[in-house]
Amino acid sequence: MPKAKSKTRKKPKVKKIKRRHPRLGLFLLAGLSTVLIMWALIREPVSAPQDLEQMVVQEIHERTAKPAAAEKKAQSDVGKDDEPTGSDRVDVQDAISAKEAQKVGQSRPRPGESDLDLVIRNSAEKLGVPDSALRRKKVDSLVSYSVPIDRNKMDLTYANMIFKGAIEQAGAKFLEGKDNRNKQSLSFGRKNISDTYELDLYYDSSIYQNKTNPKTITIVIDDFGSIDGSLLDGFFELDPQICFAIFPDEENSVTTMQRATAQGRESIIHVPMEPIGYPRVNPGPNAILVQHDEAKIARTLDQFQKKLPDCIGINNHMGSLATTDPDVMQAVMNALKKQDLLFLDSRTTNVSIAYQTAQKSHLKTFRNDIFLDSPNISQSTMEAKLNRILELSSVQNHVIAITHCHNKDKLDYLKSIVQRLKKAGYTLVPLSQIGERNIPEIL
Repeated sequence: MPKAKSKTRKKPKVKKIKRRHPRLGLFLLAGLSTVLIMWALIREPVSAPQDLEQMVVQEIHERTAKPAAAEKKAQSDVGKDDEPTGSDRVDVQDAISAKEAQKVGQSRPRPGESDLDLVIRNSAEKLGVPDSALRRKKVDSLVSYSVPIDRNKMDLTYANMIFKGAIEQAGAKFLEGKDNRNKQSLSFGRKNISDTYELDLYYDSSIYQNKTNPKTITIVIDDFGSIDGSLLDGFFELDPQICFAIFPDEENSVTTMQRATAQGRESIIHVPMEPIGYPRVNPGPNAILVQHDEAKIARTLDQFQKKLPDCIGINNHMGSLATTDPDVMQAVMNALKKQDLLFLDSRTTNVSIAYQTAQKSHLKTFRNDIFLDSPNISQSTMEAKLNRILELSSVQNHVIAITHCHNKDKLDYLKSIVQRLKKAGYTLVPLSQIGERNIPEIL
């Protein structure tokens, strides 16, 4: 009898799939990454000179950061100039800064020289190199400068970076640099100038050993016109080299001007101008507003000049909006030019174009470097301001400072500052006796 077939089915055999070794994928990924890195390096090679340049820039930053840090704490004083109190403001800039507006220099190239020569000379002056120590020589299309550097003040790399930055900013292209221990050479060219410029920077401290830089400062006191009596008498007891800025429409404006003239003291008109926040922030009567046309501005300034005919120029009261308006500033300068008046930019905003507009209009023009009484008149503020003045004097020929005449405390504060400045060797210089400070940016 045949056996019955078992109903139990045999399990099908499952083929085992061999897995690929995981290391193979890692090797492929690592290889691909290596290729990509090599391609990136070949495509954009690292520039060693650029690394050096970055290191020097960092060094410059560190050098200027320390004095600036001490000032910043007290200069947080620099609040909004357009507040109803009428207090002014200027943004303090680090020494040797492209935003420092406090600089010295010539405004036009010398006969036979180009604007690159002007940049080189002004850069040298900024670094404290006397113009008489520069040696310029031109042979065919090569203009060469020999620039002695005081080893006690700076190293060659630092001076190199200052010159290089200024010349490249003027549109020239860096061609070649050479360096040894006691000398660095730089060459530049530019499309619209056929000449090649070469600078040789070298150490020579001998010309600096007997050098004495006279320290000078001009002080302008704002907001005269409303004070009288013993407070006004107290301000007139200050050195006659200190200039008074007088509001044009106050009760004692004319008598203050007349007393200043009789004393041989210079005075200027303190012209109200539109601030940011107007009309909530009120600059005072008859202010110059951005909505005014040139004829209106000319009439206003003409009226001010007739009221205060002995004043030798003007500066702005507030004006953080008006001094940024090109049309308004050009109208102001046109009127001042007809009246042969100078202009002092109070710099109540760090974006003011008033000084530059006055320069272009060929006016005798100056700009404020520091407010002495902002944000307060504490002893710590005084120390910070005096330190700042010393710093400014190390990088420019002259300092201009503004303060205010609001009360006796401010008078006593100013007396102390003047006494300290004289003790430090400063000479007070009237505003009109400062040479024009037409300065290109260095950094």
